[in-house]
Formats: sequence, C-alpha cells, structure tokens
Amino acid sequence: MRPVIPREEYDIRLEKVQNMMAELGLDLVAAYADDRFVFGQAYSRWLVDYQPKFEPALVLVPAKGEIAIATGGESIDYITTQSICKNAYVVSEFLHPEEEFVHVEVISMKEIIKDMEEKMGRKVTRVGVPGISTTSYSVMESLHNMFGKDNVVDIEESMSMLRAVKTENELEVIRYAYKIAEAGMKRVVEILGEGITEREIAAEAEYVMRKMGSEGTGIDTMVASGVEHTRPIVVMPTDRELRRGDLVVVTLAPRYKGYHGAIARPFFIGEPSKEMLDIYNLVKTSHENTRKMLRPGIAAKDVDRVSRQLINEAGLGNHFTYTGVHSTGVIEFEIPVLSSDSKVIIEKNMVLSIDIPIFLTDCGGMRLENGYIIKENETESLINLDTPFVV
Repeated sequence: MRPVIPREEYDIRLEKVQNMMAELGLDLVAAYADDRFVFGQAYSRWLVDYQPKFEPALVLVPAKGEIAIATGGESIDYITTQSICKNAYVVSEFLHPEEEFVHVEVISMKEIIKDMEEKMGRKVTRVGVPGISTTSYSVMESLHNMFGKDNVVDIEESMSMLRAVKTENELEVIRYAYKIAEAGMKRVVEILGEGITEREIAAEAEYVMRKMGSEGTGIDTMVASGVEHTRPIVVMPTDRELRRGDLVVVTLAPRYKGYHGAIARPFFIGEPSKEMLDIYNLVKTSHENTRKMLRPGIAAKDVDRVSRQLINEAGLGNHFTYTGVHSTGVIEFEIPVLSSDSKVIIEKNMVLSIDIPIFLTDCGGMRLENGYIIKENETESLINLDTPFVV
C-alpha cells in the first residue's frame, strides 16, 4: 500500500490554523489556489487535499467552524468528490465572463462570508492571506473592497512555519515521493549516452515516475547538456542530442499526494576536464559538509555559511547562485530557506533539501541535490543512489 495522509490529520491542521488565527487576531484566512504547479496548489492540498484543475479557487478558513471553497463553474463536483471539503460554492468572482454555467447556482463571495459570520457569531474584519505575492490581482482587489486594504495582511511566513515540522504521516508520504524521484534518476543513468536527446531523457524519467504514482512535478523536469545549456540556473529540455565531452545536469521533482521529492545530478559523457572535475568535487564536498551540519538546534545561518565556505575559498562564490538549503513539502522549495540572515533554528522532523549550485561559469554549471529528514542525532537521507559523475 502506498502511504497517504489520513483524514483526521486535516482536522488537526484546521485546529492549528485556527489557533494561529486567534494569536494573530484574524477572523478569516483566505488562501488562493490555482493549477500552477510550483506554488498554486500548496495551501489547498495542505488544508483540504484539493488540487485545482483549470479554475482557480479560494480556500476560506473561518476563525471558528468549517472550511469552504469558492471557485468557478466546472469544479464543484471535483471538489466534493476528490477533496475533504464538502462546502464548495460557485462565485461570480471566479466565472469566465464569456462562459455560461446553467447547472450550478452562482453566488457572490459576500454571501459566503455572511454565512460564516452568522455561524461564528461575529463579523469578519481582519483577513490573513498566505502568499499575497502569489494571489491573483482580482482576488486581492475583491478582498480589499470587502474588508479594506489595511485589514488584509500577508501571513505567508506564519502559515508556512505551521508546515515546517512534518508529522509521521507526512514523512512517510515524502519518503515515497523521494523513492519516485530516485527511480526516475535510476532510469536516467541507464539511458545516458551519446545520441539521446534532452527531451527523450526527460520523457523516460517522467514515464517511470508516473507509473510509481507521481501526480506531476513541483517544477518542470530539467535536462541540460553542453556548456550553453548547463550554464543557466533554469532550463527546459530541448531536442539537442548528447555528445561526447558534454556535461549533463538532470533535475527531477515529482509530486505525490501533494508532496515533493527533489533530486539533481550532474553527469559527464566521457572524460571530464580538470576544471569540470574540480567544480564537481567542490559541489560534492560542500554538499557533504552541509549534510553533517543538519541536526536539531543548529542555526540556519550557520548551515548556509558552511555550504558556501569551500566554494568561496575557491574563488567561485559569485557562482553560488542561490541559497543552498531549503525546506521541501507541498511546495518543492518552501519556507524555511536556510539563508545567511535567517533566524530559523533547525528542528527534528523538518525535511530539508541540500541543493548546492555552481552556475554561470565559462564551462557550464551544475547542482547536486538530495533530501534529508532531520532526526534526533543524525540525518536520514531520502535518496540512496550513488550515481556516477562520469558515464
């Protein structure tokens, strides 16, 4: 049996959110959700196990009572049959102006809020929005019009930190997500060689991961080869065929039950140059030094310092292009991010991804990424795959 998040855990999450709302003086949390696979589904999956398709939605959490979802005309049956939320409403704010939906009743957001107010016995005046920067303009405009701009506040950090320490059920789901990622990378190792295209490699990895239960990806599968394609941080697979002497960088991030695994590996086709081998060894050693730091009670900023140390000493600090450690969960890279100015202290049962980068060099770029569960006195590696650098 593949692991799942049990129904009762969502009740615990609702209680945690409502306790946080009481501390922050909030009457309502309004969490935007859409089908963008990087950030779009995070809160709807975590709160009610809903993965939006096509239409956006707003997950509404009252200070007391049950969660409701406001959405468009095509998603009602999908929500009530495939999520744990049964209070789903079609609202005019989410209707496409040129579409007609004769099979549903359309109400306004104000009507949902009025019903919540009656059930709570109090007015909704102060509203928290997790991730205002990723919430659509029209939704923010509606919230500002209903409650006033000063009464709508960003609670992204507070909500994200509720997810930072994982439950045992979450850890089991995440372990399986990483098994999916590992299987995808094993397939990459099997087929790597001259003549295969970047797109073919991505397709083979995704086929294996889909068969194991992947729902999609947290970021698009990235396969890059050669100096020009590996130099940028973000890439997409192309029809370029691998050649002898190529650096190949593969990044996989399958999503399972809303949670992500993430693995990245650099490979070299043939004999690498000394410069390329030196960069690989720097990345690999930095990754290992960082892993040794991960344990409860360690400050995030100290981990960041160690992850950069060797690369800075080698004169490549400007090519360490982003923070090398972040949390992983319902977003592939989520808060906390272990940056140099972070005030976060690592806790037991956090799931952290070490993703050491060196990019934008004259010979290309690479990352080496694994996931780890923070245990009492050690880390549990979520990837047990010893991939070769030279193939």
